[in-house]
Amino acid sequence: MIELVTSFALGGLGFVFVISLVVFVHELGHFLAGRYFGVKVEVFSIGFGRELFGFTDRHGTRWKVAALPLGGYVKFWGDENAASAPDHDQLNQVAEADRSKSFHHKAWWQKTIIAAAGPVANFILAVAILAALFIVYGSTAPSPVIGSVKKGYPAEEAGLKAGDRVVSIDGRAMESFSDLVKVVSVSDGHTLSFVIERDGARQIIAVTPKMIVKPDSFGSTIRDPGIGVSPVIPGQVQTVESGSPAAAAGLRADDVIFSVNGASVTNFRDIAGAMASSAGKPVELKVARRKPDQKTSRETEFLDMKLVPRAVIASGTVDQQVLEAAGFAVYAKGAPEPYVRVTYGLLGAVAAGADEVKFIVVKTIYFIGQLLTGSADYQQLSGPIGIATVSGKVAVEYGLVPLINLAAVLSVSIGLLNLFPIPMLDGGHILYYAIEAVRGRPLGERAQEIGFRIGLGFVGCLLLFATWNDLAKLVSG
Repeated sequence: MIELVTSFALGGLGFVFVISLVVFVHELGHFLAGRYFGVKVEVFSIGFGRELFGFTDRHGTRWKVAALPLGGYVKFWGDENAASAPDHDQLNQVAEADRSKSFHHKAWWQKTIIAAAGPVANFILAVAILAALFIVYGSTAPSPVIGSVKKGYPAEEAGLKAGDRVVSIDGRAMESFSDLVKVVSVSDGHTLSFVIERDGARQIIAVTPKMIVKPDSFGSTIRDPGIGVSPVIPGQVQTVESGSPAAAAGLRADDVIFSVNGASVTNFRDIAGAMASSAGKPVELKVARRKPDQKTSRETEFLDMKLVPRAVIASGTVDQQVLEAAGFAVYAKGAPEPYVRVTYGLLGAVAAGADEVKFIVVKTIYFIGQLLTGSADYQQLSGPIGIATVSGKVAVEYGLVPLINLAAVLSVSIGLLNLFPIPMLDGGHILYYAIEAVRGRPLGERAQEIGFRIGLGFVGCLLLFATWNDLAKLVSG
């Protein structure tokens, strides 16, 4: 019971931390841009509803934290509400001396900058977080070596094999397996030119991705272009010899050996070394095995095995040593290091952070396109409950650093969402100001009011739909 309460408490704190950080930076962007152009800011609020605590600064701005931590707002002088809809009664009676502090009396280009400053601040926050993580921790990713190839998928049909090192795709250098995934996932099914290295020689292979449906970690299904390859996984078994020590121990193809004699397996040498030094004594293995016909990590079973290697003198490659001694082979023969680690200086970290932000934006737009064409799973849409669930899961299971990384991803998503040309959102305001620039005057009161009502209805329906998805996922477990 205590553990359950602690888990909920940490999850709640994780959600409040993530959403508050992202919202604060978003609204700070609006605030700073408004102040720069001389607009009076009446309220800076984190959350909605009843004020919990706050203070008023020397400029007359009320800074407050409200009871409902699902967003926030900046209210400029002349705004009717938190959505920055103009208060026409106040604006129509404004004195000439007060026009300079009114947001709605600024030039269209100034209002555009103020409206765009929130999403821009979100993008800057994401780049800053990711760059800081790259500087402190660097990045560790699977090497760009193909560990396994699924039968019947585009990679096999094109001729890719386990052990191939992917040098580049369509001219873009592949530094890690993650780079391969990024390029393929936004390919939209177009044929890609792979430059691979096999047995010391380079080849060019054309591969055409196809849509692959797979579950994510939170109960939805994902439809993404894929080619059916997996990275090198330390200790993943490819084949088991009939009648070998491995077969006698119960080892099967596709099992993953993650521990040998209590030591974690980080590369193939860990396994080979244990087999060679066993001197005929049992080697204790901890093995992960995916249950038949299951595709999620929740359906993995963990087994303890004892394997007595053959008394042979190992020679040749690491893979051959294991095969001789124990009777099984691992994926990606001859690949000693399954991971690549990259360290960054300041400029390199910023560039890597910006590249990650760009990828998130491209993937989000791609997903929206799939939704509009009906090819995406609508259940992937999540609202506040989904964000809270994910934030809590990350906070409880992984800790602060992954939670900060999640804040960066969420910051990009919120920044991009707010740029959509929907009245109520920043993009809707920017659309109004673009129309004002063309017409030479703002839209009429009636047109703006109708636009805000349509925007409110759209956002409200979207929120309700996303919340329904979130509740359905919780009910289904």
